[in-house]
Amino acid sequence: MQQKLTLVIGSKTLSSWSLRPWLFLRHHEVPFEEILVPLGQRDSRARILEHSPSGKLPCLLQGPLKVWESLAICEYAAETLALPLAWPMDPAARALARAMSTEMHAGFAELRRELPFDALRKPEPLQVGAGAAADIARVRALWREARSQHGRGGPWLFGRFGIADAMFAPVALRFHAYAVNLDGPEREYVFNVLMHPAVQDWLDAATLEQPIRETPAERTAEFLVAAEPEPAPALVPAPEPELPATTIEIVPAPLPPTPAPVAAEPLRLDPELLTPIASPRYFDDPAEASAEDDAAMRATLEELTRPRAATVRTAGTMLVIDSTPAAEATGGGEPMQKLRSFILPP
Repeated sequence: MQQKLTLVIGSKTLSSWSLRPWLFLRHHEVPFEEILVPLGQRDSRARILEHSPSGKLPCLLQGPLKVWESLAICEYAAETLALPLAWPMDPAARALARAMSTEMHAGFAELRRELPFDALRKPEPLQVGAGAAADIARVRALWREARSQHGRGGPWLFGRFGIADAMFAPVALRFHAYAVNLDGPEREYVFNVLMHPAVQDWLDAATLEQPIRETPAERTAEFLVAAEPEPAPALVPAPEPELPATTIEIVPAPLPPTPAPVAAEPLRLDPELLTPIASPRYFDDPAEASAEDDAAMRATLEELTRPRAATVRTAGTMLVIDSTPAAEATGGGEPMQKLRSFILPP
């Protein structure tokens, strides 16, 4: 006597991988016991590991035997129960059906990521990226190829319902939930999946489930295993070691000594060393200068050497002296205004 089958599945609202073998067994009227592990609970992970060694769902139990992965479960049931037409009879059709099922099992990651499975989603279009759009186009091309070449014997991909239909049924529900624009044959296939009695039972049961706390990772995983981890303990920084107190005496740097004040010395010039120039009255022709003129010149030079009257700028050998006080002292006027520049002899 054959041992009973037990199929462990996840929440019907979100577990698309659980739908695949569940639908395949129900279509072929295979009796099995169902164990549903609600996802998104704190104990979900532990409960799944009680049945599935991979920690993922679905998982088929038969006595001590455990079979995980949805495609493996479908093939095991077809072989052990001799289910008719799990794969098409024609070799070319069978090869295509297996290739499509394997591609569905291993690929279309962008489609899963951007169009996560939600059995209860109200149909509404969604803008998708280039990757998901390419996946959608690929699925549509596979459906057209299967239906046009091998689907004349019935409403399913290869005429009669088989493993390939079980693998693509959740995608048909996705296309319906996200209102993907489809052509006539593709739209007809989605309608056939939705109207399947077992799919209707699945959707009815999903409406009775309690809301679950899914995460983006759970919605894009190959098998939805939603075990909410315990919150990580808060990180507390280690206290910094106390350093011994150190007294540092701050000694100001000594100020530079204040230089002693230097008394300003009056400017003293030796009139004998000065050669006046540019005086049209006295110096155009020095030979014409009289003793009186010479005495007046010396008196003027002595007056110019007084500190209060001297403003000196040195540039090379040029010495400029403001002679205004001297002019006032001597009552000179015009001649004294001429005595402004002197050249020091070498």
